[in-house]
Amino acid sequence: MRVPVRASLQEIEEYKPGKLVKGAIKLSSNENPLGPSPKVIREIINRLEAGELNLNVYPWEKNEEELRDEISRYVGASARIEKDNVVLGAGVDGVLDTLAKIFIANGDEALIPIPTFSLYESLVKIAGGVPRYVKRKSGGNFDIPVKDLISLCNEKTKLIFISSPNNPTGNCIPEDEIREIIESVDSRAMVVIDEAYAEFAGLSLVNLVTEYENVVVMRTFSKAFGLAGLRVGYGIIPEWLTSPYKKVAIPFSVNSIAIKAAIAALRDQAYLRKTVELVKHERAFITENLRRVFKKVYPSEANFVLADVSPAKSAVVYAELMKRGVIVRDCSSFRGAGDSFIRVTVGTREQNEKVVEALI
Repeated sequence: MRVPVRASLQEIEEYKPGKLVKGAIKLSSNENPLGPSPKVIREIINRLEAGELNLNVYPWEKNEEELRDEISRYVGASARIEKDNVVLGAGVDGVLDTLAKIFIANGDEALIPIPTFSLYESLVKIAGGVPRYVKRKSGGNFDIPVKDLISLCNEKTKLIFISSPNNPTGNCIPEDEIREIIESVDSRAMVVIDEAYAEFAGLSLVNLVTEYENVVVMRTFSKAFGLAGLRVGYGIIPEWLTSPYKKVAIPFSVNSIAIKAAIAALRDQAYLRKTVELVKHERAFITENLRRVFKKVYPSEANFVLADVSPAKSAVVYAELMKRGVIVRDCSSFRGAGDSFIRVTVGTREQNEKVVEALI
């Protein structure tokens, strides 16, 4: 006889990653088309060959501190972010998981503007909480109805998730609007700002962490830095939250190779600029060409573009593209997105031309 699992798991759907099919162009998971910096690869190989990366021992605390130092310099030039404001996780997912465990108990609530990254609601439910959804304004560019969100905040609200740029819609929240949310909820709830795609937007809200005690900003090395396979993410948090975070976070969640790779990636800013410039240039190209095919293609500040394929269904367009060796994201799995949106990751010019050719 099987041991029963928690009843709440019945309400949770499995995470659906972008498919990977041999020989097909994968533009479904918002990965970096250039991959990591060659300097990152050389750094790891050289350290392994020199015996400086001992894989038989746990990650050294001093190496974690070195990475946190590099991150604080990277994000803190204009925001006074210190090493003690930086925490690590296995991707943004790891940071999210820890925050949910810190703040959500049975019956607590989290506010989630939808459509957005599905993991927010899953982690809230796993922790015993209740996600409450705020529908984004679909008539424009999926802006957040700030007044509606604030009105839903009550004594049970512990977390508010804001993805900026938002996945899958690609838009950012203006700073004045996020400030209104932060100041309205005050100490009742933590406002969690997910900036996984911030490098492509050219703007950040990380400065708010030093102004307010109820703000967390999350970033990742999976997108602009091309290290998705190594799973390195980080949070910029108010200093008072550091101790609770360390109590709850899984020990050694970021491995030794990932730590050294992330440090090397941060030190190659020229390669980062090259990646961002490519994405911005190709984002404009693919947006312009998608508009030749579909009536509505949304402006994006991320490394992907959202298109409304109606009157067709997204599942049909997805399947037809897959037959032609192109994999995009059918967004019908995103709560509140409906059944007519596809998300296309920005690739290289060769990849993007093949996408446009397949669509036409």
